[in-house]
Amino acid sequence: MMLVMPMGLASCSDNKTTPQQNLAEAVIATDTVMITDTLNSEVRLMAERQVVVERVRDIFGMVRAHQLKTGGQSPNDLFDKAFCSKAWNKVLMSVRAKEYETNTLFFEIDHWLMTRNIGLVTFDEFECSRIAIDENQNKRATVDFLVYEMDTYGPARVELVYEDDHWVIDNFYDMRTRLDVRGSMLQYMVTDVL
Repeated sequence: MMLVMPMGLASCSDNKTTPQQNLAEAVIATDTVMITDTLNSEVRLMAERQVVVERVRDIFGMVRAHQLKTGGQSPNDLFDKAFCSKAWNKVLMSVRAKEYETNTLFFEIDHWLMTRNIGLVTFDEFECSRIAIDENQNKRATVDFLVYEMDTYGPARVELVYEDDHWVIDNFYDMRTRLDVRGSMLQYMVTDVL
């Protein structure tokens, strides 16, 4: 009986909590959830950055392998269809149509090799400099890397979007000359050819 009585009193006193204790418990629970969500978000972004870098490294590894196999030739439009966004391919097809109709060439830079020169190039030092995922789960990323030619090297950049369950390239940049390849293609489309 002596043992039952203190346990009964202890259990009665546990059921009575003050409003301050309830508030403290709610704040702790909320803060804990927020911290956990923040950590999960950061870990997911770090993992997604690695996925993006590996995807770009693989794509440019195939570009390099194509060059070695073909004696230094640039990949053709099939690489664009396989590794670029629908929006990029739409602009590219418009450029190709204008080239055909006007018997002119759009030539700013070889966007796969990121050079105006002919020859083998190597790609290295890939880094995801930006990644964004909005509330609708639209994903965008930017990857910077270096392009090594025989006697020089230069920085390059690609922007990617997540489309049809894959990261695909949406634009190319030559950072030496600050050339926005898609912007140049759009400019070519509106320029009158003599």
